[in-house]
Amino acid sequence: MAATRPIRQRNDLFQRYETLRRNREKRTHQRLFFLEGVHPVEQAIAAGEQFLSIAYAEDKRLSGWAQDMLRRADPEELHPMPAALMAELSDRDDPCELICLVRQRMDGAERIREAVRQATTPLLVICDRPSSPGNLGTIVRSADAFGACGVLLTGHSADFYDPQCIRASIGTVFHVPFYALGSTEEAVSFLRGLPAELQIVGTSAHGAASLHEADFTRPTALIVGNETFGMSRAWKEASDLLLRIPIYGAASSLNVGSAASICLYEIARQRDFDGHR
Repeated sequence: MAATRPIRQRNDLFQRYETLRRNREKRTHQRLFFLEGVHPVEQAIAAGEQFLSIAYAEDKRLSGWAQDMLRRADPEELHPMPAALMAELSDRDDPCELICLVRQRMDGAERIREAVRQATTPLLVICDRPSSPGNLGTIVRSADAFGACGVLLTGHSADFYDPQCIRASIGTVFHVPFYALGSTEEAVSFLRGLPAELQIVGTSAHGAASLHEADFTRPTALIVGNETFGMSRAWKEASDLLLRIPIYGAASSLNVGSAASICLYEIARQRDFDGHR
């Protein structure tokens, strides 16, 4: 049964929520992350994430949804606090009823290997140094929608556990295995150690062929580059194919989240994807 520890002021418990919301270094060190929002909380519970604590406004009546989430999340601690303090912690104009601290998963590599092993035609998404957590969340959401086995990060990049990434993913980040690697070399080594041989497909405005000309019925690792600089030279050299998305208009390229979604749809289309609707 959860221990109840009320928060009446901006004490150490309050500061822990606030710090984990904004500080990536603290999230990494403590292996915890900040979570709020109806869909993210529901998805985290559905995925079996481990909740350390949940805070809620003690001077407001909790809805049936909030009471159900408290029961299903089964946190180690509950932190009732004044609504004014809850509003300070929230990252939203209309704060969610529940604000949570959740333990980070450390099994991303193993989950990706298992997903590749079980997939008929594996698909991975590789994000090369994405700087925007919102774009990263969008890519994770599209990876989930179009059947990817997981998402890899390389280089200095946005954080999967950034609140903006979680929000943009609509909580799908809890269902798509992810794993961060330091360099292209480490990522290529990881790919070669998987239980399937994947073609490495890069994306660039200067790609040699158009997206629809590639054969995506094969196991594939799709690379999308940094928002400003695109793919690194190392990834271009590691790619088996370098593709472009044909576009009209004055812009020379698409937002990386949009580009990744278009590529993932084309891959799914070639595989006779029909969705679940």
